[in-house]
Amino acid sequence: MCYYFIGDNMRITKYQKAKKNTYLVTIDNNDYLLFDDIIVKYTLLLKKEITKKELEMVLKDNQELKCYYKALDYLSKKMRTKKEVKKYLEKNEFNKEEINKTIAKLINEKYLDEESYLNAYISDSLRFSNDGSLKIKQKLINLGLNKELIISKLNAIDTDIWQDKCDKLSLKKLKSNNKDSKQVILLKIKNYLINNGYEIKYINNSLSKLNIETNLDNLEKEYNKLKIKLSKKYEGSNLEFQIKMKLLNKGYTNEEIVHVINL
Repeated sequence: MCYYFIGDNMRITKYQKAKKNTYLVTIDNNDYLLFDDIIVKYTLLLKKEITKKELEMVLKDNQELKCYYKALDYLSKKMRTKKEVKKYLEKNEFNKEEINKTIAKLINEKYLDEESYLNAYISDSLRFSNDGSLKIKQKLINLGLNKELIISKLNAIDTDIWQDKCDKLSLKKLKSNNKDSKQVILLKIKNYLINNGYEIKYINNSLSKLNIETNLDNLEKEYNKLKIKLSKKYEGSNLEFQIKMKLLNKGYTNEEIVHVINL
């Protein structure tokens, strides 16, 4: 941000306390909202005049401090990544130099700490989300964090923790579905766990532990529904064949279908 002024020395005529840590300073009939840190830094309270060059420096530093305080306020709500802070400051129309200086200062003061952020994010994800390691990894990569550090942190987690989360999620999903065939239920649970970012080794282990039995009452209802529908086009052995093929496509086994047909 550039500032231009006409003349050499300008008179400082008024200080008025404004919101929070700012003062409204009147210089040559123009009002400037300055932070008290800037006023102290340039000892403005002891001056009655200021040069054009000094005022340019004051306003430049004041704008950079404004950027810094804006970032601090953003970080006070919750932990953020460097990428999030940069995007937020850009949205608030700070320039590249102001943003870079602010981010460097925040990193130096440990307000932006990539490792601490990773530790907190992963801990919260393990406790409060259904996300597996692959989904957590991708989310963190999308936040602009170091990929190698992310993988290192996730690999340090005990495999039993991932397996336990996967087991609980698969069992929960099973309880919400008792209508489909065993094969369809297994496929739906598998896809659900994949979409939640679990590794295939944990998924296969979880699925092998599930005790799933096809609901024969539902199979019978499905059989009768297909019989009514397909009997309009087929009859006799051809009808039974068409019904059987439809049920096989729905994941029912040959033994289950024969059992229902013979009821």
